[in-house]
Amino acid sequence: MLYVAIGLVAAHATAAVGSGGDRDPVLVIGGIAADQGALESFRAWLGSQGYYAFSMVLLGNPSGTEAISESAQAVADKVADIRQQTGARRVDLVGHSMGGLAQRDYVKFLGGLDSVGSYIDYGTPEQGDDLSSVCAGVSPGCRDMMPGSPFLTRLNADPAVPPGLIAYHLFSESAGAEKNPLPGAINASIQSFCPGRMVSHADEPVDGALRQLIDSALRGAPLATNCS
Repeated sequence: MLYVAIGLVAAHATAAVGSGGDRDPVLVIGGIAADQGALESFRAWLGSQGYYAFSMVLLGNPSGTEAISESAQAVADKVADIRQQTGARRVDLVGHSMGGLAQRDYVKFLGGLDSVGSYIDYGTPEQGDDLSSVCAGVSPGCRDMMPGSPFLTRLNADPAVPPGLIAYHLFSESAGAEKNPLPGAINASIQSFCPGRMVSHADEPVDGALRQLIDSALRGAPLATNCS
């Protein structure tokens, strides 16, 4: 679902507290008009689980309103910065909503495949979202997220996920367009693990069960959650 926040959201990136040990550093990417408090809460939670985590929002004011391809370049720049800071060969990506589209554009078209370890998107409308028509008249990012847009047509051309990349698309059955699968990825809903759980699109970054699913994917373990 598309949520347009009231007020201005400036692009920023924050480093996590704690050490990731031998794990890849993790970059969590917000969606359109990202709730920076929720994004920071998720980044901090990953830090508490032993990850060296960073966060960023997409370009625009509110965030994500600039063209998604421009945000994809911002993702590329942030990954390069994290690799330089940490000395890591690869960075794990965890993108929410439009953030998943930006990171996939980076991986497919901006040379990101060699620099990315785990690839996870959640709440991402892989085929676009009709609700983006609300802001399409004023926002290139919203126009890009319209179903059938030139951006999505190019992004979803076969193969939607580059060969060799193990990708996850996680979603809530309580939400809308994010339920469309990502071909070539492991597709799983929160409710397939926690039947009846209500998780709105906006609440996904702070949902405990979804965080546990993402943690298990980052570890390369079978997806699992205790639904707490």
